[in-house]
Amino acid sequence: MSKEEEWKKRYEEDWDYVSSLTRFFKWWIKHEFHEDFAVEADILPVIPGKLFDRVNLAYLLRDHKERGSSIFHFYLTYFKPMWTDCHLEGYHGENFGLTTWFRPKVFSSNFKVERYFADNNCSKISHVLSHELIRRKQKKRKVYFDQVHKIWDSHVNDNVPFYYYNKQLNRVSKNSEYRYVTIDTSKLEY
Repeated sequence: MSKEEEWKKRYEEDWDYVSSLTRFFKWWIKHEFHEDFAVEADILPVIPGKLFDRVNLAYLLRDHKERGSSIFHFYLTYFKPMWTDCHLEGYHGENFGLTTWFRPKVFSSNFKVERYFADNNCSKISHVLSHELIRRKQKKRKVYFDQVHKIWDSHVNDNVPFYYYNKQLNRVSKNSEYRYVTIDTSKLEY
């Protein structure tokens, strides 16, 4: 999602990576969770509203409901949700997820923008997706929520490595060229 006046810039600078994320996460979901999801992406330009119609979590939940609450919608937002019980700049609800999309301050030809997006966004997306994919297996909140947070905390606090993938979707080390980063799903019980 993008502010109306920024969507063309975001399309030029972010879209190649974001559209590749849809293909990656379709593969990742099938590979890690044995689910075959239709995954699509588009840009949601947001026209600034009045004081009580600002884009926030409530606005996106309303959008989700209007588009069909039985469909899983995932939003990459330019804002952090004011409230979340997730350990990152994200939110998960039934058939709904969002994470804040971080962008570099300056884009330059020698800057590794894909690596920046992978390190700052991709793992968080996998975190929120994991909540939903385990929830869909009829697991209790303690399983789909607490388990993912325990793994996330081990990555962030205990230096347990994330999983890194290259363009060919092969797992590689952090020291290699990688394009995507996810949580360690091997420790999930579902």
